[in-house]
Amino acid sequence: MKSSFVFGFILIILLIIGVLVGLPYAIKELKSGSFSLPFFPKILTKPASNYFYHQPPSATTTPIPQQAVKKISISSVSRYGQGEISLRALYFDSGKINITGWKIKSIQRGETIIGKGINLPQFDAAPSDIWLSSGERADIIVGLSPLAVNFRVNNCFGWLNNLYNLGYSLNYCPGGFRLGDLTGLDSACQDLILRAGSCRTPSENDLNKASYKCRQWAEKNMTYNACVAGHKNDSDFYKGWKIYTGNGNKIFDSLHDVIELRDQNGLLIDSYEY
Repeated sequence: MKSSFVFGFILIILLIIGVLVGLPYAIKELKSGSFSLPFFPKILTKPASNYFYHQPPSATTTPIPQQAVKKISISSVSRYGQGEISLRALYFDSGKINITGWKIKSIQRGETIIGKGINLPQFDAAPSDIWLSSGERADIIVGLSPLAVNFRVNNCFGWLNNLYNLGYSLNYCPGGFRLGDLTGLDSACQDLILRAGSCRTPSENDLNKASYKCRQWAEKNMTYNACVAGHKNDSDFYKGWKIYTGNGNKIFDSLHDVIELRDQNGLLIDSYEY
């Protein structure tokens, strides 16, 4: 009887010691969330769904990039006259880049937003976004457009130059007619057309002296529209964009400035300092 009492007393002492030693550890494990009872699944501190879970900001959060991938560069800045800034699309495998809404930002003069333009003058009904193909150029020019809108230059502009006096720099032409193009016309008419030169129509006086068939042929084939129809699929048909500010206000300082090109999201694409 006495030995049973002593044995029970010892068990009580051991139980008390176990509680005193194990309780702090159990409390620590409960706080950390790693404590689990046998045969019970471990309690998740973060639910499978994040609807109600708040993720605190990480100390290693990646900052928002301040410069986008450079696919357009400021190739040159002309400080003569009112001024001109030339952009060029770098060479890439496929696709086009929309630059409508991009900004030319001068540290000295503020910013200019690139608008829309006519992709194919005399054919497009309304301006649309300006897209640059690989290697294509866009000139931003201070002043008024001779066509009253931004436009994409093409290889038939020599014919438009006769109407709008666009200047020598836009006097593109795919070349004059060859004798093989004039089959069915009399020799005098052939000679008249060949002597007219590239993107030039014979004078009204010369056409009056020619045959009726010759006049018909000239009026049908010696025009801008006919040139576009015959050459719009040529690989070298398009020659870049002309983008105008619409007024005479200078968009950068002629002496010293820093010019930035930024996309629609305000990300820096390229800069030019002088």
